[in-house]
Amino acid sequence: MNLKALQCCAEIVRQGSFTKAAQTLHIAQPALSMAVSRLEDELGVLLFNRVGRKASVTAEGGAFLKRVEAALLELEMARQELRDMAEGLSGEVRLGVPPMFGIRYVPALLSEFRMQHPGTVMTVVEGSAKDISERLEAREIDLALLESRRVISGWDSVLLGEDEMVLCMSSNHPLANEPHLEGRHLQDIEMIVFDRTFLQRHMLDDFCAAAGVSYRIALQSNFVSLVTQSTRDGIGVSTLLRSVQELEPGVIGIPFRPAQKMSFSLCWRGGEYLSYANRRFVTFAQGDALLQQ
Repeated sequence: MNLKALQCCAEIVRQGSFTKAAQTLHIAQPALSMAVSRLEDELGVLLFNRVGRKASVTAEGGAFLKRVEAALLELEMARQELRDMAEGLSGEVRLGVPPMFGIRYVPALLSEFRMQHPGTVMTVVEGSAKDISERLEAREIDLALLESRRVISGWDSVLLGEDEMVLCMSSNHPLANEPHLEGRHLQDIEMIVFDRTFLQRHMLDDFCAAAGVSYRIALQSNFVSLVTQSTRDGIGVSTLLRSVQELEPGVIGIPFRPAQKMSFSLCWRGGEYLSYANRRFVTFAQGDALLQQ
């Protein structure tokens, strides 16, 4: 059986189209179609129903390609193990980080790790928790730093630290001298809120719902820098992590009552080979004092 043909079939399943699969694999569509046809002739069954530009898997193809997908994954993990042996102290770490966590923890963590392991290539991508989770599932990244409630069942993970969501405002705001904030303080207050891709938005809404109060939205955004600057300018109050608020001069952070705690974990796909470079990074991150402050 031709390995390239098996890879073509797996990609057709992922893309749902011969055309898209050919584009992803950077091969001509006629060459891809011919490879699949030869494999079907060898097996004596049709693997795909071809209807227009779409391709659906036949019953026989579904059973066969499920095993092919698992075999290709095993082969890729075997290749990674060999690369690890050959690279020794080098390798690559591909890490996904939501924007809020990346402000304080990640730059210092990566700098320290690179000082100790200068041969390792670091690739860091930023996105919403949903985007980072999808990238991890699609194997576009190896590790993800996520709030622990966003860790999907079946992933492996290690707890790295905790933080707290606080209500933030300019120093001259009427609530700036409160020791803590309860639900009643948020009734009709002008808020600068993150969009619903942020866990903090859901925590804020749940907090207000439990207290039976509602706030008014002055500004909604997924740009952390815009939210912090607008808070400093007095447009409204916002929610930030304590670690982020402490880096923003002129922004006061008041804790909620009850406290709104968040924990974050480094996670990866369970049951799959994790490269030596990534395992080394996980071990380093677990022992790094910056994440325990």
